[in-house]
Amino acid sequence: MSCKITLIGAGSVVFAKTLIGDILQFPELSDSTICLMDVDPERLKVADIMMKRVARKLGVNPTIVSTLDRREAVKDAKYVICTIQVGGFKPSTVVDFEIPKKYGLRQTIADTLGIGGIFRGLRTIPVLLGISRDIEELAHPDCLFLNYTNPMAMNCWAVDEAVGIPHVGLCHSVFGTARMLASHANLNYDDVSYLVAGINHMAFFLKFQYQGQDAYPLLFKALNDPDRHYELVRYEMMRRLGYFVTESSEHQSEYVPHFIHFGEEMVDRYKIPLDEYIRRCEAIIASWKDTEAKLIGEEGEIEVKEQSHEYGSFIIHSIETNTPRTVYGNVPNQGLIDNLLQGCCVEVPCLVDGTGLNPVKIGELPPQLAAICMSNVNVQRLTVSAALTGKREHIYQAAMADPHTAASLPLDKIWAMCDELVEQHQKDGFLGEFEPVIRGTGRSFAGIGDRLIATAKASASHLDVVDSELHLEISVENPRKTTQSVSLALSPENENLELQKTQLQIEIAPQSTATEVVPGTIRKPITQKTRVDLISESTCVLAIGATLVPRTWISAKEDGFGHFEMSLSGFPCATGKIRRHQGNLELEMQIQDSKPEVYPENPDQSSYVHLFFSEQNRNNIAALGVIPGEGEKSGIDFWNKSKSETKTSYRYSQTELNYTLTASIPLHAIGLPESGPFLFDATASLQALGDAHSGGKAFLSGENQPHRYNDRAFLIDC
Repeated sequence: MSCKITLIGAGSVVFAKTLIGDILQFPELSDSTICLMDVDPERLKVADIMMKRVARKLGVNPTIVSTLDRREAVKDAKYVICTIQVGGFKPSTVVDFEIPKKYGLRQTIADTLGIGGIFRGLRTIPVLLGISRDIEELAHPDCLFLNYTNPMAMNCWAVDEAVGIPHVGLCHSVFGTARMLASHANLNYDDVSYLVAGINHMAFFLKFQYQGQDAYPLLFKALNDPDRHYELVRYEMMRRLGYFVTESSEHQSEYVPHFIHFGEEMVDRYKIPLDEYIRRCEAIIASWKDTEAKLIGEEGEIEVKEQSHEYGSFIIHSIETNTPRTVYGNVPNQGLIDNLLQGCCVEVPCLVDGTGLNPVKIGELPPQLAAICMSNVNVQRLTVSAALTGKREHIYQAAMADPHTAASLPLDKIWAMCDELVEQHQKDGFLGEFEPVIRGTGRSFAGIGDRLIATAKASASHLDVVDSELHLEISVENPRKTTQSVSLALSPENENLELQKTQLQIEIAPQSTATEVVPGTIRKPITQKTRVDLISESTCVLAIGATLVPRTWISAKEDGFGHFEMSLSGFPCATGKIRRHQGNLELEMQIQDSKPEVYPENPDQSSYVHLFFSEQNRNNIAALGVIPGEGEKSGIDFWNKSKSETKTSYRYSQTELNYTLTASIPLHAIGLPESGPFLFDATASLQALGDAHSGGKAFLSGENQPHRYNDRAFLIDC
């Protein structure tokens, strides 16, 4: 029953010895062709010698070959096993730890999630896709790809989405944890059964049974057992979620936001081994010479242990011999777990026999487990997208979505850290190019992000005054690295607006903005909201027209006042009334600010009312502020005049939900005539809107810079 089994990453010699040793201990597989492949010729040489010694020790006669050529290794293989690490311990893993540490982000393992998992995925996915395409082209038609390389879920997801060959991700966390739990519960492992589902390294024991009975009470009893002190994080999560998770506490502590970033007290309390993976790698490197000597035979006969519990050999044996088994595999979520993202990579039981690998449908996870899994799936989705599309913004967004990173760093540090990691891994030659991001937008230059944005804006004008001038400012932003030329057309909706030109040709330098002003004239009063469409026939241009809004007229009511209202986010926030009387402007406003505060050192964040006045046909705007309160710094504040220059009166009262201010201001102080219409606008800053909403800034006319423009100001005739 000979078949070709290829191991890519055979330089991981200790694990390779376990995997291939397991395979050769099945008599039906002992005459297989074992092809060892690695990019490191020295490590590959050790692996070749080692595996031939293992075969002799077992008394079997496989064909063992070695090659540095990946395509040659894959050719005609029925099974391809992958155990690679792209970038190795140095430089890549060290970079993944040291750069985040500079920003205050600490990690334990950094191979599955978090910033380390993200960048390991970005380095690894392109290589796995190359292997997958080689398999698709060269391998046996029924070839199965068995991946042991982390980050498991990201890698398998990318392989499925980009290539789609038959594959499974394999991890020892399920059977390893099951044996540990049996020990903690003082049960014989052979009497234990379980059902596990979720995502790799965050799958949960949905059932843990002893001879068909629920054995979870024994695990909860173990919460206070000092012998399980090295699994404090996992037991704490079981206490909170009700289910035990598959991967170790050092892993789990960096998948959730509840532990590491709270500092040394929490790290010590839960015995979290920061930088654990670095220590493990350094120990392996330090002992490599001794390990190598034992593997290649300088110190006696090689030791071959009995078959491990790794799933790889069992899957191959079951398919080749039609022996039914159940293993746990990482596979595409095609209706397997209903409340996890379809298409993501999930870890579920798989029935394997001569028909192949058959994942088992789970249905829905308990909602709390689905929620915590999705916090990781979101990071995986964005990382896979970054790797497959080259969109750099998805790298930042994956880090933003990562629970531990988001809990530890503000956004500016996340951005800077990602930039430094990208630059360093690219410099080391293990990371490809990613499209640059448009500053401040989160969009890349790929796709919609490279469109030019053309905008029309009307300058100050009087739509109600015949023959008044209007200027349309056309600006075009060019995010591209080359000069662009765009053709634009202006199309006024209202024939009462006459433009001097309606066809434009604008050239924009790389990564800059070009502006052109088009004069126009109001031939007849415009009394309704009017559009001026900006049109481009190019799909590369996003064209945004201008909207001309006629002024709102306010006339006197029976009480002689003109009345107005202001809103904040759709909620009424202020009412007021205004009139001219005996040479003064009289104003009364009630502001629904239930928590008026004044901060002299930060006036923009204070409660206030700003008022703006102008004659109907003038652009000179008088501005003043009204500061709520009864203290010395409260009252009317003329922006360009002192209080002593004007004789004003001001009254203030306050209730639990609002305050009322009344003011009388000489007309000459704000440049208004005794009669005739005038322009008025107002803004109000509130700390809290009534008793149910936060505050904000409200604008009477909708113009957020009324001190510069008065084309939307209300027209007061009272």
